[in-house]
Amino acid sequence: MKRFISPWLVLASALIAVTPLISDDETDDAPTSETMAAYILKELKEREEAAYRRYEKALATEDIHSIETELQSIVDGYERLINAAPEYAPGYISFGMMLHHIGEHTPSNAMLIKADELDPYHAIVKNQLGNYQAEEGNYAEAMAFYLLAIDLRPDEPLYHYQIGNLLFTAKNFFIVEKIFLPDGIDLEIQNRFREAAMLAPASMQYRLRYAQSFFDITRPNWERALDEWQQLMDLATDEGERQLLELYMARTRYEMGHHTAARKIIKKIDYPALDESKNKLLEMINKDHPR
Repeated sequence: MKRFISPWLVLASALIAVTPLISDDETDDAPTSETMAAYILKELKEREEAAYRRYEKALATEDIHSIETELQSIVDGYERLINAAPEYAPGYISFGMMLHHIGEHTPSNAMLIKADELDPYHAIVKNQLGNYQAEEGNYAEAMAFYLLAIDLRPDEPLYHYQIGNLLFTAKNFFIVEKIFLPDGIDLEIQNRFREAAMLAPASMQYRLRYAQSFFDITRPNWERALDEWQQLMDLATDEGERQLLELYMARTRYEMGHHTAARKIIKKIDYPALDESKNKLLEMINKDHPR
């Protein structure tokens, strides 16, 4: 099997931001008593996560050789594990997810396909296979994998969110292929983002994307959108985030025809990072509703 060192340095952000590979309930359901394969896999995952945590410090000191060596050692460990236990699906899953995080998407997909053949009941595998198909432009196949993930884990907000993003990104494809009608796909996009938000009501990421979806569809319910933006204010964690939400509220007011209210909100926004967006919105308002 080929070595996978070359992309690591250029994909530092992915390594730093990586989340745990697989939750315990996704990887540990195979053996109830810890077999040798499960023990080795657990050790590899711990080493991998420790290496990711050390990567940022290594970048700061320019001492990356030790991390590179450790990551290569982990790759070697995964290869030995798979050779020793070729029917052990969790090994393929963890190795496939690691390869994805370091930018080796094609071999990652191969590992996850093998994992899916051995054990087709891991939603995280279906999701990652869907991601690969979406990246390759195979949108119908991606949709099928995301739906399979939802069948396995209907209460996981990520998988609903994935479908919403896929439908929004590839909207023309699904309409041209007559998989959805224009009004139908708008409804499905909103429903998927709304489902993700409802399943994780404390998540700014999911709630924000649902609120943003009102700007993505042809016939939005602006009253409902405004209510969602107002509720999101309770989740703001700092002044910049709060003012971003206020800017979205101003945009919603503008769309509702409330240009005076929109101007009042914009007048209070002074966060420097929002200047460009704020000025563009103000130009739109002034063009449609001159003083």
